[in-house]
Amino acid sequence: MLAADNNALAAVSRHDLSVELNLESHSALVRDQVSIDDWGNRELKFSVAQGADIRSVSIGGAGASYAFHSGELTIWPDRSFSGKTITVDISYLAVFNDQVESAPASFDNPGFGVEGTISDKGVFLLPESGWYPRIVGLSSFKIKVTAPRGVYAVTAGEFLGNTDEDKHSVSSWKIDGLRHGISLSAGRYSIRSGKEGKVPLYTFFFPESDDLSDTYIKASSSHVAFYSSLHGPYGFPKFAAVENFFPTGYGFPSYTLLGTQVLRLPFIPQTSLRHEIAHCWWGNGVLVDYNAGNWCEGLTTYVADYLSREIASSKEGQDYRRQILREFATLASSHGDFPLIRFAARTDPATKAVGYGKAAFVFHMIRKKIGDDSFWNSLMRIYSQRFQMLTSWEDFRKVFASENRWNERESKRFFDQWLLREGAPKLKLQNVTAKKIAAGWRVSGTVVQTTPYFDLDAKVALFDPTGERIDKDVKISGQSSQFAIDSRSEPQKLVLDPDTDLFRLLYPEEIPATVNSLKGSKDLVAVLSAAIPAAAASHFEVLLAGLNKPHTQIIPEKDINLNQIANKDVLFFGFPQSGKLRERFSAAPPELKVSSDKFSLGDSVSSENSDCLFIVFTGPGNNLTALFVPTSRAGSDSVSAAARKITHYGQYSYLAFAAGTNTAKGIWTAGKSPLVHEFKR
Repeated sequence: MLAADNNALAAVSRHDLSVELNLESHSALVRDQVSIDDWGNRELKFSVAQGADIRSVSIGGAGASYAFHSGELTIWPDRSFSGKTITVDISYLAVFNDQVESAPASFDNPGFGVEGTISDKGVFLLPESGWYPRIVGLSSFKIKVTAPRGVYAVTAGEFLGNTDEDKHSVSSWKIDGLRHGISLSAGRYSIRSGKEGKVPLYTFFFPESDDLSDTYIKASSSHVAFYSSLHGPYGFPKFAAVENFFPTGYGFPSYTLLGTQVLRLPFIPQTSLRHEIAHCWWGNGVLVDYNAGNWCEGLTTYVADYLSREIASSKEGQDYRRQILREFATLASSHGDFPLIRFAARTDPATKAVGYGKAAFVFHMIRKKIGDDSFWNSLMRIYSQRFQMLTSWEDFRKVFASENRWNERESKRFFDQWLLREGAPKLKLQNVTAKKIAAGWRVSGTVVQTTPYFDLDAKVALFDPTGERIDKDVKISGQSSQFAIDSRSEPQKLVLDPDTDLFRLLYPEEIPATVNSLKGSKDLVAVLSAAIPAAAASHFEVLLAGLNKPHTQIIPEKDINLNQIANKDVLFFGFPQSGKLRERFSAAPPELKVSSDKFSLGDSVSSENSDCLFIVFTGPGNNLTALFVPTSRAGSDSVSAAARKITHYGQYSYLAFAAGTNTAKGIWTAGKSPLVHEFKR
């Protein structure tokens, strides 16, 4: 934990920080000479590593009174230093050896609980690890990191270069005026560089990944240029893509830390890298006031992941919004939901569905409410005014409201509705009629919502047989709201929210069964087929962990009582041998053909071109049935790789793999929506 706010008065500190890394002992010898202006005679508190061995503490070269407990170093002055600049010298040795999972089954918690680790594979130190003496307020740093020769360090700020001296390498960095805690990474890096305008760009990659450097520098240049145009000039002295020795996807001030497995995925330069660079504006540029809710993951998702799809095509943008709604319905709405204002960080699928997905959709609804120009101008204004300042949802509301002259009372009602309440509106069309009138046709109807009621700006669209569309704005409030639309042509179809611009709770028939449906299952039974050797059950455990179900008991097929799976979701590892259990597959898509060692799905997926198949579908009572079936020729490594990767394809209903590589994927067609009314002719 960061030292308490009673240090806020000592708001400016300058650190001359030296760190010696010992990879064999997993330790760091830290010396920090901290200059503080106008300290007065207050006690001073620093956060350092909890198990640190404090070697020395002095003030102005003289010994100082201090206490160290549970990671908090408290220092008392022996006299008043009011109006003076004093130097506090702190030295300690600390061990950082958090256990690192090199191939985790689930990526729902992006840090895997690791705060600090030093090893021959690499160095990863978050601010929370206490690798340097941390104090509240604005800080500047000169940092010198000494490590074994060829091991170079990376952190925020300006890169001053590396030197190699006998058996050691020294990395030097300079950070000016940062309120954010700083992280440190180190490894046996090859370093490449480029530029976007005046912004230096770097890659710090392991030699095996050096061939990717040019791709990442070019992509970084493109993204930095894009967001500089969209939001305002890039605010840091460099941007670097840095390779980590275990799987991560972190965005820090002026650099991103990507695990080797992530780095090599071909789509990452245009997806995850874009997301982390956008964080240099939102989250690392404009800072999050966590006491008032974390808005930055939702906004970053919106301007990076979502906006790239919208730019590609309006259909891709709509598909992305629809996917947000599906993830919320399957992962959060039934048992993991909470008010958006309470989101701090992603720890599981439900928190991601709310803090990333729902929050992104809130920004989309604001954009639709105030218009494109006002929305993007507001974000540029917030960035220019609040760079390196703690910022809340309320700060965003004030700017959005003033930029568009959005009524104060109405904007407050909007933000309170979406931030302070959990859940989402559940809507449907009722009493839709079409009446012939002199000028053509008049269509009328009612929008009905269940409690809790939301106030919404919605749209209904009327389509005629030629595809021509007439839109009508509808104010929705309370249990029901009426509307009417006139058309010269005979109506064919009426659609509420035709462009998927409202955050709402989908009906079950609007949600095809997917991997995420299993992640959201409240009552899952895992069955090991008699056709699968018991020794292979470890692959099943990996799959369950990836689905966020690590504690689900695996039941051998011979021990299954049919009552155990009645009205429950079931995941089979291997095709069941029992005729009774195979009855679960009577509701499977008709194109699925499966046995103990063969499978096919339509014309493109078969055991001839793939060695593992995963499929999930909905049966009677909306219960899920899922199957992960390897062929006999699938080696252990192939099955293990497929089991680990399934969690990354959350939006898909079926997946095929060959030697651990995805060969096919798809989504079932959703059923008819209660928001669509088709007229009979």
